[in-house]
Amino acid sequence: MINSNSGMVTPKRTVLSVSARKIKDNAADWHNLLSKWETLNNMGFSVVNKIGNIKISALTENKVELECSSIASDFHSQKVHPEYNEEFEMLCKELHDTLENLMKFPINFQKCKE
Repeated sequence: MINSNSGMVTPKRTVLSVSARKIKDNAADWHNLLSKWETLNNMGFSVVNKIGNIKISALTENKVELECSSIASDFHSQKVHPEYNEEFEMLCKELHDTLENLMKFPINFQKCKE
């Protein structure tokens, strides 16, 4: 087919049979689900990494505090309790939400099989 405005030839689309169309649509659905899964999975690993870094930082600070307090005090020093960390709580909530979204995928994949 020739486009009269630009003189370009546009390829003619082939008409797919019903079963071929279903297969194509199903493949597209699987591709989209896998892309969403990968995005959520990457987000989850990123959040876990941030949580790990916060915990490592807190443990390092606590170790330094314990060493300093044990030098300055008796052998029976008080145990240092980690302080509340708002960022840590927000990351845990984000990780929980990500996990809940990932848990929906088996249902979505099952729907694609049918």
